[in-house]
This record gives sequence, structure tokens and C-alpha cells, in this order.
Amino acid sequence: MQHFIGILPLLLSLALMVGCAGEYSVTSNDSPSVSPPDTSIQDSIDRMNQQMAADAANAAAQQQFLAGMAAAQETMNNANNNQATSNW
Repeated sequence: MQHFIGILPLLLSLALMVGCAGEYSVTSNDSPSVSPPDTSIQDSIDRMNQQMAADAANAAAQQQFLAGMAAAQETMNNANNNQATSNW
């Protein structure tokens, strides 16, 4: 029993150190081992939305260009028609 009483503080100290060391390693390893969330799907959606916005802007610009060309053609046609009727 005397030997057990002498060893008891040593065992308690050892248990405390092992417990603290285990807790420390878990705490210190938690941060680096946590991987960032997978954002690849959201990134794909964002790229698709950006592409769709660019396509819509290009379509609007093309529509405005074609409307301008149609107006210019109509002006030319009217000018030609006016010139043709004035020659009679």
C-alpha cells in the first residue's frame, strides 16, 4: 500500500499530461485539418450567370445595331423613292 501511495501522484501527473497533450493536439489539429467548403458548384453557377449576362448584353447590342441598320436602309429607300418620283 505504501508503494501505491508513492506512485499515485506520478500516475495522476502522467494522466493529466496525457489528457492535456491529447486535448492540445486535437485543438491544434482541428484548424488546419478543416477543409474549406466545396464551392465548385456555386462557382459554376456564377460563371454561367456571368456568361448569360454577357450573352444578353451582346444580343441587345446586336438588336440595336440591326435596328439602326434597318433605319438607315429605310432612309436610303425613302431618299431613292423620292428621287425616282421627282424625275418623272
